[in-house]
Amino acid sequence: METDDRTVYVNPEKENREASLERLYAELGKAYYEGGFEDPLPQLLPLFEEITSLRKEMEQGPARCPQCGSELREDAVFCGQCGYRIR
Repeated sequence: METDDRTVYVNPEKENREASLERLYAELGKAYYEGGFEDPLPQLLPLFEEITSLRKEMEQGPARCPQCGSELREDAVFCGQCGYRIR
């Protein structure tokens, strides 16, 4: 039996966010390194903002039902636990 050490995410949105964050960090590093900027902030500000926004989104965690407190799917219209209408 072979072992497989890859990480498998149950939540594919988490994997997409983490991959996006890694891509943004790589872009930021490349832009900074290749840019030869005297003051890099104005040119790199859009990357800083996108990274900050993505990190905040990742730190927030899953949404919760206001009625029962159960974890909600990102696209939920109703709570799967109690049936409360979310949208």
